This record gives sequence, structure tokens and C-alpha cells, in this order.
Amino acid sequence: MEETRYCLCCGEEVTFNRVEREGKVELTCMFCGFPLSFEEKTIVPMQNIAEETVQRPAAKEPVLASGEAQLRYILMADDSKFTRKIIKDLLVEKRLANEILDFENGLELTSAFAKLITEGKAADTAIILDINMPVMDGISAAKFIRNIESERGLPHVPIAFFSSVKADDNLRNTLAELAPANYVNKSSDPNPDRLAERVEQLLTYFMQMK
Repeated sequence: MEETRYCLCCGEEVTFNRVEREGKVELTCMFCGFPLSFEEKTIVPMQNIAEETVQRPAAKEPVLASGEAQLRYILMADDSKFTRKIIKDLLVEKRLANEILDFENGLELTSAFAKLITEGKAADTAIILDINMPVMDGISAAKFIRNIESERGLPHVPIAFFSSVKADDNLRNTLAELAPANYVNKSSDPNPDRLAERVEQLLTYFMQMK
């Protein structure tokens, strides 16, 4: 029987690939490519791997220097006030950005992002988007962002989709078109602790982009 790990993107146990990078072994989902965990470049007994799979250890927390923010802005859009609060509280706790702006839909977020570009402040910005939102959904918002970046000749900011929609081939193709972009399944579990664990994956993604 093949080894499996839990993939936050697919929302289920998946088989995985091992990729060696910079002296470490990265485990990635065989279906969506989402990073599952990192291991030191050593031989790990099969028994230990099985135990780790069952326990599902928490993702390594990003480490920031005291008082140092990793990003200038994080713009977040989600129609759930509860979800926005959970995400914002963790972002503030980790001091991942100097300023965190949250919105109820994609239209409000894209308007704010366009303003940052006009003011020359869009550098070192990251985006968090729910997919299903009123007025403007997350995919449409992300495409707008990429279009305006291309028109202005600006580098693409990292985008993370945080939604309960299950990843399929269409979504994975969309992520490739919008790169750098990633997806974390927030699930429908109302437990704040479980939601916080998934938000940690967002933080890890943004840390890896820098």
C-alpha cells in the first residue's frame, strides 16, 4: 500500500512525490503539487513516516525577526466576517505585513489594489482570496490583478486562494495561469482551531515566496 499524507489543497489523504531541494526533501501532493511537508535529506524509516501521517503534525511556523514585517501589505477578500477575523488575527500575530486590509468581495479588493499601484505602493504585497463571493468572485479578482500588472509591466504579486471549493483540474489549470498562485482548502469545519491550522499554510506559502 502506498504511503499517503493529508493534503490541505485536495482535502483528503493523497500519495506524494519526494523532491530534493537545497539539501532538504520536499513532499508534494501527486495530484495538485501542493507542498505537504519538508524533511531533512536523510533516510526515514517507513514506520516513522506512517506515524507522522496519522499524527499530521502542524506546519512549521514562519520565523520573523523581532519587529520585522515580511510584507508591506496583505489584501484579503472573503464574504465571511468570521473567516476574515481568524485570518487577520493570525497575520497580525505573526507580523507578516505592515498593513492588512480586508474586504467583503473581490471588487473592493481589486479597487484597493489598483489604488496601491497608482500610488506606487504595490510592491511587497500579497493577496488572499475566497473563491465564491458576491459582486466579484476570487478568480475574477485574480485575473483583474494579473491584467493590471501586465499592463503596467509590474511583477506578479503572490495570490493565495482560501476556499472550501475542492481542487479539480480546472482550478489547478487556473492556478498555473495566475502564477504565482496557490490554493488552500479551508474546509467546512467550523472549528476555529482547525481553520487556524489551515491559515498557517497560507503564511508558509507567503514566506516561501520571498
